[in-house]
Amino acid sequence: MKLAAFAPCKINRELRVGRLRPDGYHEVLSRMMTIDLADRLTAERSDRLELACDDPSLPSGSDNLVVRAAERLAAFAGVSSGAALRLEKRVPAGGGLGGGSSDAACALRLLAALWGLSVSEADLHAVAAGLGSDVPFFLSGGEADVSGRGEVVTALPDSGAEPADLLLLVPPIAISTAAVYREYAGRGTLPARLSLAPPGEKGGEKFLGPNDLAPAVLEMEPRMEAYVRSAAQLTADWAISGSGATIVLHGSSAGAEALARLHPEARVLACRSLSRAEYHRMTRPTEVT
Repeated sequence: MKLAAFAPCKINRELRVGRLRPDGYHEVLSRMMTIDLADRLTAERSDRLELACDDPSLPSGSDNLVVRAAERLAAFAGVSSGAALRLEKRVPAGGGLGGGSSDAACALRLLAALWGLSVSEADLHAVAAGLGSDVPFFLSGGEADVSGRGEVVTALPDSGAEPADLLLLVPPIAISTAAVYREYAGRGTLPARLSLAPPGEKGGEKFLGPNDLAPAVLEMEPRMEAYVRSAAQLTADWAISGSGATIVLHGSSAGAEALARLHPEARVLACRSLSRAEYHRMTRPTEVT
């Protein structure tokens, strides 16, 4: 049997960072939302556990979160089953979009089905929480408030509203989440020179809220300033997602060509938000040939 599923990524509509916890993580309060940019993972039975990926820059052993998810699930369930996993990457690595965490959550669901495990949602959540801060969110999808160090997920109801149209400006810069948190030191506001908005545009109600990590991202990676300036010239409703480097623009689809001309070295991706129902349809394991 061979199973496949998609692993959509997320944006942070808002990210507030609190105190440093005794376990070395910061308290966070974030509103996350899944979007339709997705990796694809396949799994089939094998005598051993192995991962192949179409992005040769990514590790294929235990340094990859997909492999660690498989190992943790097997240990939790007390099985020695193997699997041949193949990951097709579309979500930029190191972009603050949670691609690796989504891949890990996808692996948990795929392998639970492939191995015929009797595991509950609570079981999967327990395994996910030990893998990384964003992994539990990706067992839920849709829109949710996330707190603690990321393991407390409060799902928000699907509103039934039209999907949000978004642009992603993805610089060719991979930023380490751990390094950004190390750089973070209470920098809760952007430097004044980066508090930009198009001339005459009012603030108003925004889709994207504050990101407390943004100043640390800009301090650590000065190349980000040019991309931030370009986004801010198109709309006041922009934000760095998570720990960067991806910049999200809301309601600015007409600006895609302009951004691509300004930054031919970057990726400019049009996408939309996913409801929880859509997310679960995309992530449901499906048998393939």
